[in-house]
Amino acid sequence: MQKILISISVAVVLPMLSACSDWSLPEVPTAIPEVIHKITIQQGNIVNQEMVNKLRPGMGKRQVRFIMGSPMINDTFHENRWDYLYRIHRSSHAPTEKTRVTLFFEQDKLARIEGDMRPLEDASEKKKTEVVEVPYQERDLGIFDRVLGTVGLQKEEP
Repeated sequence: MQKILISISVAVVLPMLSACSDWSLPEVPTAIPEVIHKITIQQGNIVNQEMVNKLRPGMGKRQVRFIMGSPMINDTFHENRWDYLYRIHRSSHAPTEKTRVTLFFEQDKLARIEGDMRPLEDASEKKKTEVVEVPYQERDLGIFDRVLGTVGLQKEEP
């Protein structure tokens, strides 16, 4: 009986004490705040200019697949057309980036390239024709060469 009276009195007095106090929980905003972090969504084949620069007309399908990877779309009605699509969505404020490259084959050889990227002729030609001449410089003898010279083991330079 005594336990029942104590529990009833605590149940009556406790809400009165909490009502008189100035304790309050933090307010929850009524509007939903904007999302701070959003996941970047990538879809399709990653295609960059370096990959497209390696493509040359007359390459076989296996060579193209090695450079570009498997095409995003395999069209059963157009076996000689490979489509590479890439889409990246970073956030709701940034625009979605889209890239499309289409490769056409004739007799299993690359015939032409269409889309947002084309091979740059300058990049491959520059590598083939660039010649660098290095001038001859007199070499100072280091400590190891001097020691070998005093012992008589150093070879004569031409």
